[in-house]
Amino acid sequence: MDYVEKSRGYQYKGRLGQGMFGEVVKAYSTQMKKMVAIKVTDISKCTSVYIEKFLPHEKGVLETLDHPNIVKTHEIFESPKGTVYMVMELCVKGDLLNYINSKLALPERFSHKLFSQLCRAVEYLHSRNVAHRDLKCENLFLDAKYNLKVGDFGLSKTLTYVDGRVVLSRTFCGTSLYAAPEVLHSIPYDPKVSDVWSMGVVLYMMLYGSVPFNCSNVKKQAQLQKKRRFNFPKDPPVSPEAKDLIRRILHPIVEQRLKVSDILASAWVSKEPVEKCDRASTSAAATPPVGSSWDAEEGPGSPPSPPSSRKPSRGCTS
Repeated sequence: MDYVEKSRGYQYKGRLGQGMFGEVVKAYSTQMKKMVAIKVTDISKCTSVYIEKFLPHEKGVLETLDHPNIVKTHEIFESPKGTVYMVMELCVKGDLLNYINSKLALPERFSHKLFSQLCRAVEYLHSRNVAHRDLKCENLFLDAKYNLKVGDFGLSKTLTYVDGRVVLSRTFCGTSLYAAPEVLHSIPYDPKVSDVWSMGVVLYMMLYGSVPFNCSNVKKQAQLQKKRRFNFPKDPPVSPEAKDLIRRILHPIVEQRLKVSDILASAWVSKEPVEKCDRASTSAAATPPVGSSWDAEEGPGSPPSPPSSRKPSRGCTS
């Protein structure tokens, strides 16, 4: 961080997280006069696929996004030694997974607020033909006022069209517990539609503190998804409208899965729940292990089973 402090005016204040290709730190900007988060990517630790494809795309996408529910990028620069620095808005309340872990589950009205903000962020991304492809609680962040912000666009994709139809993705990526069945089955897929499935898993996670399909074996998980075999625990109590929305989002047939516009128009999202939002802890099942992010570069194949550790890991394999 010596280069960053001397040439850019960022004072290191501590580490926020560690990844496969670098780390995320917090720093004070002497120019902006506020705390920021900096994603530091060490090129020497990166795979050739990440350097040639994913990193340039992430930089390009971040430089074009501007939405209140997407983590703001202030600047991106590279040191003479090849280290890439992405300076971003610091979300002081941390990521959504840690917040859910501290509460076990979230009150429905608070979940409604966060999920509505997620919907608006994804609607914005999709309107710009950007699919996130790794929507999960670890990639959703909370600011000082508990507003949700979508972050980490390392596996995102800019969509292309031929004769008015989206070119299906053949890159199988994301996090297994949040991945749609078409992704797990290694079927070419529309990333927008698969993003919606991940949103359904996030909503379930908010309301129940666990994922709907908690299976360490990816093939078995895909079978459960296809059969729509998941339960709604009695505790905590959740409204019928929220349960119905989750069922309609987590539909294994892509043609019958809701679009973001359908979700925004649904009975649960369009009308705020009535119970008091106090962010109090509720009783719910313990949060299960969260699978790793994985990526098989532009070709069919079987994604790996998620590890037993809760700590997420990122990677791209050709």
